[in-house]
Amino acid sequence: MMKSSPFDVGFFEEYLREKKNLAESSIHYYVQGVSRFLKTDPNLESLESYNTFIIEHGIKKRSGQYYSILKAFIEYKISDGNLRNKLLDGLIRPPERHDIKVERKFLNENRILDVISNLKNEKHRLIGLIQSLTGVRAGDVLRIARGNIQSERYEGKEAVLRLVIIGKGKKRNVVYLHDRVAIGLLLNWVQNNYLHDEYYFLTTKNRWGKELNHEGDFFKLYNYNYKQYWMDLKQALNKCGIDPKDFATHDMRRCFARRVWERYKDIHVLQSMLNHSDPKVTLKYLEQSGLKNVDYHYEMQTN
Repeated sequence: MMKSSPFDVGFFEEYLREKKNLAESSIHYYVQGVSRFLKTDPNLESLESYNTFIIEHGIKKRSGQYYSILKAFIEYKISDGNLRNKLLDGLIRPPERHDIKVERKFLNENRILDVISNLKNEKHRLIGLIQSLTGVRAGDVLRIARGNIQSERYEGKEAVLRLVIIGKGKKRNVVYLHDRVAIGLLLNWVQNNYLHDEYYFLTTKNRWGKELNHEGDFFKLYNYNYKQYWMDLKQALNKCGIDPKDFATHDMRRCFARRVWERYKDIHVLQSMLNHSDPKVTLKYLEQSGLKNVDYHYEMQTN
């Protein structure tokens, strides 16, 4: 019987990073999930140990993620090919939850700006504005590293801001700000705020100005900053008469995707702007923002 041994976190992290190409935030959750699983003192050769853990967490919000976490752990840990395949084939995949609407609320550009203007925190207004103009994930904006915002000439005349984004799976994405208001606000922020040694938007202090007790844990610090942005956004949504259950930080990206589609009607342009490696993911964004066969219906009903 193969019992769990001391968890070699570093090697597992490297496996997830190199073989699975996961983002650092996902690696953090995978390590947490496996650590929680190993605390049950499981028999690593027993399918029952894995499935019992999945079943016990089946009602949790991230139940589907536990399947992915244990699948990756089995692939990493079990060297016997026959046993590994047996465990993977028998691993229970929790049913997809349907309590969250597949089609998300779409807000046009003016409505988005209305929400952004109702954010209390200056930093959060700037993050929301960057999201709205570029379609970048909120978490990726929070993690913009120092030195990755640079001024650049556009067509030899106008200065624009070049933002280097390190996204999921460490994918590098470059986006540009042409909007003069956004450029002015961002330059002012960069010049007058020094919240963190490495990142422009991560503050190490709480709302009362006291240092956060994050003990050097980047993800604890990141999660605090992300939650503060989300809490501010929820209050702004309420002020605008929008139920926060219908809109979240990632919907800024979905709304951007729909606006790009409505202008260019080109899936390859949209895929490039969202920095997706798979066009199927891009199509899913359009469906979730309410665009499903919309052009076909338009052609059928108006021509």
